[in-house]
Amino acid sequence: MKIKTMILGALMALSCSAVALPEAETMEAALVQAKAEKRDVFVDFTGTDWCTACIYLRTKIVESAEFEEALGKDFVLVSVDFPRSPDLVAKIPDEEKERRENLLASYRIEGLPGVVLMDADGNPYDIIAGARPTPAEYIALVKAGQAKKAARDAALQKAASLTGTERAKALAEALKVLPEPCRDKYVGIINEIKQLDPDNTLGFAELGSEAARRVQQQAELRALMASFSNKLTPADLHDSIVKLDAFLARENLDPEIRQAALSAKGDSYALLHEYRKMYACYKEALEIAPNSRAARRIRGNVENFEKYVLPELEKQGK
Repeated sequence: MKIKTMILGALMALSCSAVALPEAETMEAALVQAKAEKRDVFVDFTGTDWCTACIYLRTKIVESAEFEEALGKDFVLVSVDFPRSPDLVAKIPDEEKERRENLLASYRIEGLPGVVLMDADGNPYDIIAGARPTPAEYIALVKAGQAKKAARDAALQKAASLTGTERAKALAEALKVLPEPCRDKYVGIINEIKQLDPDNTLGFAELGSEAARRVQQQAELRALMASFSNKLTPADLHDSIVKLDAFLARENLDPEIRQAALSAKGDSYALLHEYRKMYACYKEALEIAPNSRAARRIRGNVENFEKYVLPELEKQGK
């Protein structure tokens, strides 16, 4: 009996030690550990206190024995958390909140959970949206991401022995296997392609500048919205609409940033009880980027208006 108990205890200890990736507290620490242990980094954008799909991904998939057996030697885990509980939110410094929001936006993650796979040098190579019902299905997605990394590395190795236009083509081949939000993080390679391909035959001329412009526009919209936060008088709301219209008049505005500005304008009209104008803003915002991170909320506003508010307005002849 004693021997059986010892064996059972040993088996339980082994099973418990094999159900999670090694985890780092920060991105910087994860990269250091990944480099030292020849791993990649599994960056989990999550909402640990509210997002049921996030909790499922972590507890039922990433911490499963099946996941550990398939990928446990390949990654270091790091979480980028977006809690909603006031006590948890209060513990995060404002600059850290902004850093996390910027990271989320830079990878264009449209909903939580979202995972970014990156190598030990911090170069991302795939993005996985959402969870999956089973560990096997999610493991297949991660392995597909690893295949993208392998294709990237093969093309970069090919480029190492080439010069001129042929090198540019190989470098472009390395980036084209990656999702666009990953691709635009390879600034050095993008700049080299531009130098080697001055006629832009490979279509990379705007890639780096588009990413930089998106970040700048996002920062400007955040500052604009902060300037009229909690200002709810009719005069303040009309002023916010004027400012948002000026922002929306800009050329080359990123679609999702335009969507966010239109949605904010619709919110101002809602507070003014100008519901048809609100509806027009939400409809236009939804059409711009129907699959964005914000689209679910906007779509809900549109559907609720059409179902409940519009019939009443029509009855009243408004």
